[in-house]
Amino acid sequence: MSSSELMLCPQSQAELYSFHSFDGCRILYRHWPAENHNGRFITLFHRGHEHGARLTEMAQFYAQQGYHVFAWDARGNGESEGTRDSAESFSVLTHDAELWMRHLKQQHLLEFEQTSVIAMSIGAVIAAAWVHDYAPDIRALVLAAPAFRIKLYVPLAIPLLRIARKNGWIENLNSYVKARVLTHDRHEQQTFNQDPLISHSIATDLLIDTYDTSTRLVEDSGAIHTPTLMLCAEQDWVVKRRPQRQFYQGLSSPYKEWQSLPGFYHAIFHEDQRQQVFARSLDFIERAYARAPWTPELNQQDHYGPSKDKYDRLCMTAKHPGYWLAKQGMKLLGRISDGIHLGLKTGFDSGSTLDYIYQNQASGKGNFGRWVDEQYLDSIGWRGIRLRKANLDELLDTVTQTARNEKRPIQLLDIATGNGRYICDFLARHPDIEASAELRDYCPNNIAKVTALAEQMGLGEKVQAKQKDAFDLDSYEKQGNVDVAVISGVFELFSDNQPIQQALAGVAKQVKAGGVLIYTNQPWHPQQAFIAKVLGGHQGNDWVMRCRSQAEMDALVEEAGFEKMGMRIDRFGIFTVSVALRKDA
Repeated sequence: MSSSELMLCPQSQAELYSFHSFDGCRILYRHWPAENHNGRFITLFHRGHEHGARLTEMAQFYAQQGYHVFAWDARGNGESEGTRDSAESFSVLTHDAELWMRHLKQQHLLEFEQTSVIAMSIGAVIAAAWVHDYAPDIRALVLAAPAFRIKLYVPLAIPLLRIARKNGWIENLNSYVKARVLTHDRHEQQTFNQDPLISHSIATDLLIDTYDTSTRLVEDSGAIHTPTLMLCAEQDWVVKRRPQRQFYQGLSSPYKEWQSLPGFYHAIFHEDQRQQVFARSLDFIERAYARAPWTPELNQQDHYGPSKDKYDRLCMTAKHPGYWLAKQGMKLLGRISDGIHLGLKTGFDSGSTLDYIYQNQASGKGNFGRWVDEQYLDSIGWRGIRLRKANLDELLDTVTQTARNEKRPIQLLDIATGNGRYICDFLARHPDIEASAELRDYCPNNIAKVTALAEQMGLGEKVQAKQKDAFDLDSYEKQGNVDVAVISGVFELFSDNQPIQQALAGVAKQVKAGGVLIYTNQPWHPQQAFIAKVLGGHQGNDWVMRCRSQAEMDALVEEAGFEKMGMRIDRFGIFTVSVALRKDA
C-alpha cells in the first residue's frame, strides 16, 4: 500500500495508511479524523509489543474533541514490516518517528506547532528521544510510564546480557509481563491476551540499546524545553519510577507537570479509570495551546542553561586524581600506540587525528601495541566520529543527486576542512562530475595536507585549498555561487556562540538561494568529562567541549538564513549531521 492509498479499518473505525522508512520498511499508521476539526493534531506512540489499534478508545476520545489523531504500528510491531520487536538500534526507531512525522506533515498537512504527542512505556522513550535528538517544535508532550528502566528482576541483568550478546548468546528475551500486572480492567486483560498482533518477546540487542538510550535521555533531559506532562503509575510492576522523576526534574521547560496515579498499573491508558487520565492529558494539552508557544532564547544558551552549566563545571580548575592518573597512562600508552601518540603530538581534535580515526587501522609497537591501538580506535567517541562521516557522505551524495543526474556543475565549500577528507572523498566517489571545491582552514599545515591529498587522489584541478579563518566574516566573499557548504566537527570546540554566528553569516554570503548547508553538531558525549580532563586539543590546551542541544544549533543555523530539511544521528546519540536550505535573501 502506498502513502496515497486508504482503506477503512473496521476494527478501529480509522483510516489505515502506510509509508516507507529510510530503508524501505513499510510502516502502517491509523488516522482518526477530527469531529469539527480545531486545526490541531495528536500523534500516539503505543507500548512495546503492541500496536496502534490498541489505542482506539483514546484516539476516538481526542477526535471527538476536534483533534486529528494518528497512531502508528512501530517497526516490528502490529501490521508493520520488520523483524518482530527488533531493530538494528534504538536510533532506527527514532529515525522512523522523524520520517513518520515529516510524512504526516506532507501528506496530511500536519503542523508541528499545532501537534501534541502522547506516548507510553517504550513508545514514550521513542517520543522523548525524538524530541531530544531532532528538536521538533511541537506544542506539548505527554509521557505515560516511560520505560527508562525496565524492571528485569535479575541482579546485574544488563551487564550479563552485554556479555551474552558479545558471545552471540540470547538473541531474544521472552517478556515476563502478563495482562494482570498491566491493568486491573478484566476486559482489557482479556483483550490483551487474545490479540494475535501482540508479541511477547524483545531482541536482546534492542533491550540493551533501549537501556543505553534511556541513560542518555535521563542525563541530558535539560535539552528538552517542550511543555511536558509526566504520568507515573504508583503500582508499576514493569518499569522503575526513579529514572522517570530524574528525567522530569532535568527538563528545562517552565511548563512541566508531574502526575502520580495511585493504584494504577503500568498500562495507564488501559486501566479502569483511564477516562480520567484522558481528561487530565487533554487539560494539559489545551492549556499548552491556550498560551503562546514558549521557546528559550536558544542563541543565548552560551550564557545560561544546562549545557553552559555543565561546561562551567568542566572548566573548574580542580581535577580528580583519577584523571591525572589517566593522563599519565595515556602518555605511557602513547609510546606503543600510534593513534594515541598522534593525538598527543597533534591534538586529539586535529585533522590528522581524524584522518587516522577514519582509516581505522590499528598500528603500534608489537602485538600489544596494536591491541592497545585497536581498543583506542574502538572507543565510543571514535566510533561515533566514523558514523558521522558515513552520515555526512550519505547526505553529500543525496543533496547533489539531482545536479549529478542533470550533469550540472557543482560548487562546494568546506570552511574548516582539516585534512580535506569529506570533499576529496566525495569527488573521488564521483569522478565524472563537473565540480570545484574551496577547502579552507586556518592552519598552514592542514592546507599543505589538503593540497597533497588532492594531488594524490588526482583532484588537483577541482580543489582549491585556501588558508582562511572560518570565524572571520570578512574572509568570506559575497558571491552567492556555492551549491553545497559543509561545516563539520568545529563548532563544538567553541563554547561561545558569537564566532559560530560569524561563521554561519559568512557561509550564508557565499551559498546561493536554494543552495544547501550540511552541518554537524554534538548534542551529547558520554566521555565529555574524560576528554576535558585527559585529552589535549590541537591548540595545546584542554579539550573542553560545550555540547549544544540540537535545538540550539538549529536555531543558530536558522538565524543565519537557512531552513532545516533533515537530519541523521548516530546510534549512540553523540553526533548529528543536518541539511538546511538557503532561503531567499
